[in-house]
Amino acid sequence: MHIYPHFIASFLSLAAPLLAEPVLTGGLAGQILIEELNCVACHEAESLKQSSKRAPRLAEVGSRLNPAFIETFIRDPHGTKKGTTMPDVLAKLPEAEKASTAAELTHFLLSLQKPDFAPQAPDHVAAAAGHNLFHSRGCAACHAPRDESANELAMANSVPLGPLEAKYSHASLVKFLRDPHAVRPSGRMPNMQLQGRDAERIGHFLMQKTRVPGGLRFTLYRGQVWEGLEGENVTAERGGQVADFALSSLGKVEQHTAIRYEGWLNVKAKGTHKFFLKMNGGSLMVDGKMLVQEAPSDRRDVKDFTATLELEAGPHAIELIYFHTGRKPELTFEMEAPQFPRGQIPTAMLSVSKEQLAAFASTKVNAALAVRGREQFGKLGCANCHDDLKLPRLSAPAFATLDATRGCLADSTGPRFGLSAAQRELITQSLPTVLNPQLDDTQQIHKTLASLNCIACHERGGLGGPATERRALFTGTQPSLGDQGRIPPPLSHVGAKLTPEWLAAVMLHGQRQRDYMDASMPQFGEAQVGHLAELFGRVDKLEDAVLPKVTQLQESKAAGYEMVGATGLGCIICHEFNGQKAGEISALDLARTTERLQKNWFTLFMRQPSRFHPTVIMPGFWPDGKSLRPSILAGDSAQQIEAIWNYLADGERAKKPAGLSRQSSELRVGDVAEICRGRGPAGYRGIGVGYPEQVNLAFDSGEMSLRMLWRGEFANVDNGSFNRRGDDAISFPPGIPFHRLKSLEENWPSKGKTNHAFPQDHGYEWRGYVLDAKHCPTFRYLFGEIVVEEFFEDMRGPNGRSFFNRTLRLTAPAPQQPFHFRAAAGGSVTKVSEREFHIEKLTLRLGDGLSAMIRDGSPAEVLIPLTLSQGTTTLVLDYQW
Repeated sequence: MHIYPHFIASFLSLAAPLLAEPVLTGGLAGQILIEELNCVACHEAESLKQSSKRAPRLAEVGSRLNPAFIETFIRDPHGTKKGTTMPDVLAKLPEAEKASTAAELTHFLLSLQKPDFAPQAPDHVAAAAGHNLFHSRGCAACHAPRDESANELAMANSVPLGPLEAKYSHASLVKFLRDPHAVRPSGRMPNMQLQGRDAERIGHFLMQKTRVPGGLRFTLYRGQVWEGLEGENVTAERGGQVADFALSSLGKVEQHTAIRYEGWLNVKAKGTHKFFLKMNGGSLMVDGKMLVQEAPSDRRDVKDFTATLELEAGPHAIELIYFHTGRKPELTFEMEAPQFPRGQIPTAMLSVSKEQLAAFASTKVNAALAVRGREQFGKLGCANCHDDLKLPRLSAPAFATLDATRGCLADSTGPRFGLSAAQRELITQSLPTVLNPQLDDTQQIHKTLASLNCIACHERGGLGGPATERRALFTGTQPSLGDQGRIPPPLSHVGAKLTPEWLAAVMLHGQRQRDYMDASMPQFGEAQVGHLAELFGRVDKLEDAVLPKVTQLQESKAAGYEMVGATGLGCIICHEFNGQKAGEISALDLARTTERLQKNWFTLFMRQPSRFHPTVIMPGFWPDGKSLRPSILAGDSAQQIEAIWNYLADGERAKKPAGLSRQSSELRVGDVAEICRGRGPAGYRGIGVGYPEQVNLAFDSGEMSLRMLWRGEFANVDNGSFNRRGDDAISFPPGIPFHRLKSLEENWPSKGKTNHAFPQDHGYEWRGYVLDAKHCPTFRYLFGEIVVEEFFEDMRGPNGRSFFNRTLRLTAPAPQQPFHFRAAAGGSVTKVSEREFHIEKLTLRLGDGLSAMIRDGSPAEVLIPLTLSQGTTTLVLDYQW
């Protein structure tokens, strides 16, 4: 078998091709093996002590790991976890003695602290998010990628994990992910700097095969649940297991929540089963048969439902979907059956699985076994590696006296590491020199990068880099940056490129600039990588760039300002500047350039970017030494590069380059209206209109509805999107303006996630808009055969405050069936008079001949009933706020 000394699988499993590289000689590879196997734990060698990998700490192992896993792993470490560096210290024992010794050692370890290990049911909603995080954050750079069910997908050079659900609980795995160095002090498993609940989500993903008894599996949804679970504004928020159908099992349930319960009903006796439900809306299925189905409505109270079904004794699949919405929402679910009088279904009759699951049985420590296990821990040499327990160590020959044909290397006596012939040969080659290794700085760098598997993500001078089959696992948020937006940067020349301070900040404190990369920068700890910044600086040397003399610094900075801006070299088209961007691309922030980069490297890079990165997307601005902007500084390329550096040297205090300032994205309104289009307050097909009286609106051309009003400054426009600048905003919910309600309990239609035909399936068709002399638009669309024209006029009232007068002209070719116009909606509506309504801070006034009704719910609505005759009908409304 192959041993994978933690993160060096890349050259141990494929030793021949990589050892042909000059960067990893056989002796160096053998030294890495010796250090990763922690040979000095038994065979004393002071020169290797600091660099050798230390074993995990065991003082709290009873809380961290499943006792059954501990015992199995001790008895057969290589069979339990492929690639482990844990030697088989029981290999030479007969099977019966091996089993009893493993049990003794397990009870000793459990006796160190109260063993409170207990598995938890996974949250399948969090697990779905964890699947993406496991790959995007960089876990799969070292470990095998996994499918959605967390099954490992075969991929060469992967550090094996094994079935984690047999080893950890969710709580213990998350604790480990958040601080791996507390258990594994040598930092081979880095701290991935997981933010927020990311560790929990990855934990749920990896532990999703955990099975514990429970009554029901649940999924809790939040949002506009009255649209149904497939609604665009409904998302699954959490999942897991509960004992029964009682809402109290979920804690406080907020309004506008939906819950899907799934499980098995264990029927005691054959016969008629009657189900009683009280709820606003939802569905009940038993064995795939729909017994109750009622669409939810936010505008009514609960309803009573009854269903009857003949059932055989035994388990039956049951699913209840409940919508916690409407007035005074509640859920009551009861059953009446043979030998079961009417009442709530108890936990004893419910199960998350068809077959009953056994409850986890905690291990009770046997004191006698624990005493014998303590003796075995020292006798077998366990205390030599696991030195945190401070127990007597086993004496072994000093490293200098080792014979390569005996002991561990021979796999005949002592602990068995299961070394392959190639690995034994690597160790044997290094034995004569390993105590006094003559490693130069370059070899020391390569040893560190290989030991910590930095080369899984980074390439340096031909060593490592993402394997071809793994490159697709690296992702980013800026597709336009290509591979440079998702693949970690190479480390070639990094000591000449980055300042020592920045290098240290990245490696030791998690500093990062490439936020568009999804992968985290792992933290290995100062003891592991603290020496690299100095080594990189000593090894990486470039020729000295010839720097021009600058006599007028301010003139130079001004030229740099011009070149960085949109009218110069256009650097800000691709790069951020002090957190702001001018275009869709957000490459490295230029304001931190001189903080990060050494000036010499910057100068050489600017002259020829492709020299340092063959596939760089950064264009060359001085081909053959000639400037593309000959009008700046007389076209002197050296002075131009120097000017850019001088300008950027002011960092965050530097003047914002042209094309990046607020004015470049702000759309201001003068004496005529201004219009912008794109994604924004009115969805993906929004139209923003700013009017001279300093009132503005956002209109959704997808649903043909008014979505927002606001005062003051108009909008910021940015590459196909816009956002309001002013304040005092009034928002309107999504949904079409006109609809024929089947009943007053029916939800007002709006677009759902899967209804791509909306609102055309409700008779709507967008016809565009036309502008008048003041550039004010009239929106035009069809509702069935009715032609609708909407016009907003900005007006000023007697109190000096501006408002909107809205006019709708509806032209019908023939008399129409009655329908409603939703004039306004919000959290609450108050009727002031027959023609005036207050919708929170908005006042709606109806024109002559109009009347309206209030429909309570969420949102509350002002509906104007309409029955059109042939011809044109005009609606006039004022919106004041």
